[in-house]
This record gives sequence, structure tokens and C-alpha cells, in this order.
Amino acid sequence: MKLQAAYSPVDEKESQEALKALESLGISVPLVKDEPEKDVSLVLAFFSSRTKEEDFLSSLPWLRRQREYSSLPFFRVMPVFLYHSSSEDPEQAFEGSAGRLYEDVFSGEFKPFGFDFDSPRPLSEFPRILSEYLE
Repeated sequence: MKLQAAYSPVDEKESQEALKALESLGISVPLVKDEPEKDVSLVLAFFSSRTKEEDFLSSLPWLRRQREYSSLPFFRVMPVFLYHSSSEDPEQAFEGSAGRLYEDVFSGEFKPFGFDFDSPRPLSEFPRILSEYLE
């Protein structure tokens, strides 16, 4: 299984923290450069309630092209929602900009993984969910 990661500049710091947490599980996830590599099993697309849809798509032009033309037949993505439960209710966030970005960009086709920075084990469900994505 080969993974790659993508995020917009507004989420860089938290995305990098999440990627370090994945590394602690032995999962290395390099960043997408120009577009996902053809042998990649899955792209982890990080976003938060601060992520603006237009900025997200502008910083990930390959995702915009995929959304418009389905030009990457091998393309699979797992949206990863980054949040802090001590300061944000994820359900409320999905009633705002995070939910709009998710619905517009991912069309509900791919269920998001919630990465709660305030959880003692934010990745406890990640291996199980990852295996479902890869089936």
C-alpha cells in the first residue's frame, strides 16, 4: 500500500502534525507533488473548518481537475478532517464551511476520517478505516 498526502497552506502545520502521528504508527506518507503517482493506493486529503474550498482546490489543482473531469482513473482519496474537540464540535463544523467543502469536493462518496488533536489516541480507528478504503 502506498499513500500520499495533500493539504492547503492554511492546514500545513496541523497536517504535518497528523503525518508525524502516522509515522509513529510506521505509516510514512509523502506529499503529492504535481499529481498523485499512478501506483499510489490512496491520497489522504487533510482539511479543517478553516479551509476555504477555493483555496483548497487552488492549492491542489490536480484535485480540481479530477473533480471536473475524472481524469485520474486510479484516483482514490480519504478526506481527513482535522479538529480540536476542546474548541470545536465537529458536527457543527460540518454544518459550516467544512461540510460545504466536503460535499462539494468529495460529493459524499468518500467518508471523512476525523483526526481529533485533543484525543489521547487520535489514530485508534485509522488502521481499520484505512483497510476499508483499500478494499
